[in-house]
Amino acid sequence: MLRISGVALVFALFVLLVATTGCSGGPGPRVTTAGSGFNPNDPNPNPNSPSTISISPASDTLRIGGQRQFSAFDRTVNQYDVTWSLEEGAAGGNITADGLYTAPSSPGSFHLIATSIANPGVSARAKVTVMSVGFVSIGNMAIARSAHTATLLLDGRVLIAGGTRDAAHSAELFDPVSGSFTPASSAMIQVRAGHCATPLLDGRVLIAGGGDANGNLFKTAEIFDPGTQGFTATGDLNQTRTGATATLLPNGKVLIAGGQDSGGTLLSSAEVYDPSTGTFTLTGKMHLARAKHTATLLSNGKVLLLGSISDTVSAETFDPASGLFSATGSLIQARAHHTATLLPNGNVLVLGGTQVMPPGGGGAPAAPVSLNSAELYDPAKGVFHSAGTLLVARDSHSATLLADGTVLVAGGYTHDFDGDAQPEWYTMFTAEVFDPKTSRSTATASLQADRAEHVATLLNNGQILVTGGIRGFQELCCSPKPHSFSLSSAELYK
Repeated sequence: MLRISGVALVFALFVLLVATTGCSGGPGPRVTTAGSGFNPNDPNPNPNSPSTISISPASDTLRIGGQRQFSAFDRTVNQYDVTWSLEEGAAGGNITADGLYTAPSSPGSFHLIATSIANPGVSARAKVTVMSVGFVSIGNMAIARSAHTATLLLDGRVLIAGGTRDAAHSAELFDPVSGSFTPASSAMIQVRAGHCATPLLDGRVLIAGGGDANGNLFKTAEIFDPGTQGFTATGDLNQTRTGATATLLPNGKVLIAGGQDSGGTLLSSAEVYDPSTGTFTLTGKMHLARAKHTATLLSNGKVLLLGSISDTVSAETFDPASGLFSATGSLIQARAHHTATLLPNGNVLVLGGTQVMPPGGGGAPAAPVSLNSAELYDPAKGVFHSAGTLLVARDSHSATLLADGTVLVAGGYTHDFDGDAQPEWYTMFTAEVFDPKTSRSTATASLQADRAEHVATLLNNGQILVTGGIRGFQELCCSPKPHSFSLSSAELYK
């Protein structure tokens, strides 16, 4: 029996990789969802009839002028040989012979049709919704980056730093006026990935910790000056750490919390950087050792810390006045790799993430599974309560507060089990807008490239810059070794 996979086949390289490795019971890559059977010459089509053609993706939402690579698998001949057309003709955009679709310049709902070459009487249809607002590609950074930082400067530019081995171009600036990237005048003192960065009150940027491609971690820290575009050394951290958080406090100091040391041990230690002295001072310890967690500055000046590399319900707050951490209410659902977004009313919206679970049918080891649940943290009461669900379960995504109080959620991984109870993951391009007032989410225009672990930066003009991240997939049945790479591409949500 043919096994249809769940990998988002939006780039030809991955299509070829999976097709050549093959799965037991199937000759090719998984299709996200089978398209509905559709015969354009049948006046009374049966929507419940089994389809002999599967389209991937089965549907999509794009910004006007956006593009998506579609593929179609013809089961009657076990091949990808189809012809493409648009039900609405030229008004529906354009699609090439190999399935590259370009959305039209007007919003609306349109339909792609894949027709079997071997059996021209059989086709399948995929719906595309085109919106006037969404993601648009803006070209590439100088190099591919993941585990990097993107920091908004006072003048509206964005400093993109690290996440690369290339010392000559380890930092660059995005200018929203020109819509382009330019290398900083000088490189960082240390080539870093997994570091933390935060703007200081005077407009400079603190960059601390992280490590290189060989696993060496650094205590060093440095300061970026937007005026000179230069980096200068500042005091060292007390502890080497990667995967820590950096939070600018109301008093102008910076809280550095958690992370991992050179041996991979999770850290409960925290330290505070004082820009006036250029030194780091150890402060109280967290109740739980954490890395790759979230740290959210609350309206009351405290910092909420959630999650870690492994899923947990633990939550705590840091009080700058006392320098101590205090336990607060627990998350309703244990999670890791989630997002935490401060809302205008002072609450914190927690979305998605992963939790280790057994497969639905049992009989196989537990593994991380992506979550679609949402929670709200109320600082006044110190409690979490349920807040609805996302349209799509996801982790390592981005969540950005929009001007109207809703939250844009984009990309991330899908971690789940396949039909044989084997863990699998893949990056996604879908996006949605979550409304905390109604606890409901609606689909919005997708990213142009599927990605996870990217960085989303809200610009002064209200647009959102998305940079880098990771693209890939892993299916244990077919491709035990992950196929993934860092991205140099960038997008704007506007």
